Amino acid sequence: MKFLNSFKREDNTITVTLEVMLYEEGDYSVAYCPALELSAYGDNNKTAKSEFKAALTIFIEETMVRGTLEKELLSLGWALQKVPEAKYEPPRLNMEELLAAKHHSKLFTGNVAIPV
Repeated sequence: MKFLNSFKREDNTITVTLEVMLYEEGDYSVAYCPALELSAYGDNNKTAKSEFKAALTIFIEETMVRGTLEKELLSLGWALQKVPEAKYEPPRLNMEELLAAKHHSKLFTGNVAIPV
């Protein structure tokens, strides 16, 4: 399912696939990405997804400005391979978490370009 837009920069980027959970909490829909510990909400699923895209863009832009993107990703459990080419790998949910997520929420993936 196409969800995340690529982060556009003139610099080099690496495309990664993120797992995002979409679930209801009270009267709101919540989009939550465990790999980034990032979430957003809205009155419906469409708004929650749109707000998540905005939050993701802000997260990437702010950590790039501060020079802390790589440090943040590594602290969240991401793997970084630098040779033969740069590659980020986000942590994945384990099978029990996937099953629980599918039972209580919608789980989908989306691609995002991470600046290197």
